[in-house]
Amino acid sequence: MKHELLITLDRDRTVPLNRQIYEQIRTAIHSGALSGGDPLPPTRMLAKQLSLSRSVVLQAYELLQAEGYLEMRKGAGTFVTGLQSEHGLSGDDPALEMTAQEDWQLHLNNELALSLLTPDAIMDHAGPSAVFCDFRHGVPAWDAFPMDSWQKALMNACRSATPQTLGYGPAEGSFSLRHEIARLLRSTRSIPVTAEQIVITSGATQALDILARLCLSKGDGVIMEDPTHHTVREIFRFSGAEIIPVTVDEEGITVEDFDKRVLQAAETGQGKVPKLIYVTPSHQFPLGTTMSLSRRIQLLKWAKAHDALIIEDDYDSEYRYDGPKLSALAGLDSSSRVAYIGSFSKILFPALRIGYIILPPSMIPGFLAVKWLADRMSPALDQEALAEFLKSGQYARHVARMNKLYAGRRSCLLHSLRKEFGPRVRTFGEEAGLHVLVELDSPANENDIASAALRHGVRIYPASSYFVGSKPQKPVFLLGYSNLTESQLESGVKAICRAEAEAKTMGLH
Repeated sequence: MKHELLITLDRDRTVPLNRQIYEQIRTAIHSGALSGGDPLPPTRMLAKQLSLSRSVVLQAYELLQAEGYLEMRKGAGTFVTGLQSEHGLSGDDPALEMTAQEDWQLHLNNELALSLLTPDAIMDHAGPSAVFCDFRHGVPAWDAFPMDSWQKALMNACRSATPQTLGYGPAEGSFSLRHEIARLLRSTRSIPVTAEQIVITSGATQALDILARLCLSKGDGVIMEDPTHHTVREIFRFSGAEIIPVTVDEEGITVEDFDKRVLQAAETGQGKVPKLIYVTPSHQFPLGTTMSLSRRIQLLKWAKAHDALIIEDDYDSEYRYDGPKLSALAGLDSSSRVAYIGSFSKILFPALRIGYIILPPSMIPGFLAVKWLADRMSPALDQEALAEFLKSGQYARHVARMNKLYAGRRSCLLHSLRKEFGPRVRTFGEEAGLHVLVELDSPANENDIASAALRHGVRIYPASSYFVGSKPQKPVFLLGYSNLTESQLESGVKAICRAEAEAKTMGLH
């Protein structure tokens, strides 16, 4: 049975009904609503739908066929030819000219958003290429994920689904999942949290976006680590905030520089007193520094004294290979100054799109109101499946297995870098997480090295764009290793070494 075609007739108009049908089908073809090869309803069906004589519909179809819009195939039906369905063939049709104007206006309104596209976002849409080794960061080992256990959890969630589960659930998310996350965070991150303080989000990015909408007005200041991730910077910028970058040392963000940087920003008109402070204390992105206990206490005191909210993005906290694991910053917070954000994207898989945020009690109603407007709720069945995955112990076993696997791959990468580059390579952040920041002692340009590496089938990621203030003087790269085998890592580093040599030669010419 062919699809229905929406035609609206005005019987009070002086325009004949067959002409009204003709005009609406022609407009649908020009606008792209109907494309070449699309079938039209049989004349009898459309006539019945419109309460007309079949001959009226047939007259409209025959006129469209005569002008080349339709092809009437005997025994098969009536189809759009495609000859006139391209945009831009409006001639003197005012409706089509209006469409073009609206499209142009939409393009103009999108210019700001398009200017915020980061290299990572563009890479997401890059086409396939002959790359045998992609050092992309934040990608888990797909082949090591316990898919059988996850499928079982999903099946159980489907079997036990209720009308309440399948309906519009609460914006804060599944209570069973929030209960399991609270239990997990109390034991692994030393955060005294209850399920009522947790809101489920579509990943960490949504949590940041809602916080920005809730907390920021145009011109408000946001203190951020320098360097940091492009995406987070742009989320705050898109809300009208002014970024106040503060350098990171071996103990984390330099809190002692806050007052100086805030004063400098105020003097240049680039931000009011900061409302938000964004930090990644467990594994600073991209340097990999772990914030010291003394620096954490200093940060909490500054936030309280200046009435600012700290956003703790607990990035890569699950994977630590050297040294003691510190509790979360939120676990030290006694004055409700920390919003804690976590995600399952890098532990399980990014397409799951489940994250969470712990909020100070006073912020929960406003946060939920914005989330309800944005997407109402995160996928319910996935939440129930994840709750079971956590409760059954599969999650803890998976994290333990991945720690061993990633530790081996990290060691292989570090060994390969030292073998190929010797003392000319420096690495940062190798004690935790899923990536290493690499600095090469080389006169070559980092983009030239990346381009040469791609010709050898290896994709690497220049990292100088993460820095706002003092840009690195030498080429720096972010190398993810979690989704690469040891053989790929060894071959990939050899290719980077060849690429660096080629880039040096290019620079001499």
